[in-house]
Amino acid sequence: MNWSDVGSFLKQNQKGVAGLVGSLLTGNVVGAVSAGASMVAQATGTTDPDQALATLQSDPNALVRLEEIAAAREAEVNRHLESVMALELQDKQRSHSETQQTIRNGDNAEGGVKYVRPSHATLSLFAGIYYGLFTDTPDLLILSAFLTLPFTYAGLREIGKRNLLAFQSKK
Repeated sequence: MNWSDVGSFLKQNQKGVAGLVGSLLTGNVVGAVSAGASMVAQATGTTDPDQALATLQSDPNALVRLEEIAAAREAEVNRHLESVMALELQDKQRSHSETQQTIRNGDNAEGGVKYVRPSHATLSLFAGIYYGLFTDTPDLLILSAFLTLPFTYAGLREIGKRNLLAFQSKK
């Protein structure tokens, strides 16, 4: 068992600041997890996650102490939660940027490589059209599987080329 299990228990069973401590413990920022573990250890009197969870589950006074400690350190808790959210946002932005860069690299590739994705999308589109028109009872799940690749390819490629997400005019 580890501190994220204690955090999951707190998030599910506590409201208020103690629930926020649970969010700290289930995050992946070392400083935030350390701060949450410190508060739980101070409230339960142990640094072992197994014993801390057992104490929190069996002793209502430990939960009250944790709530008091967390309320006293609420500014610290909020600062750590903000850092967790900022890191998650940066991770999503990096992921999107990497996806866009991969698409651009494929569009600018030399030789036959630049035709692989459009060819796959086109073949998948034809397969979806054929399946939709010539099957007696087409299954929506199978049809959507055929059409996902061409719609994704066309959508990501066109949005990136036209810069629709940024709402910027080209001068």
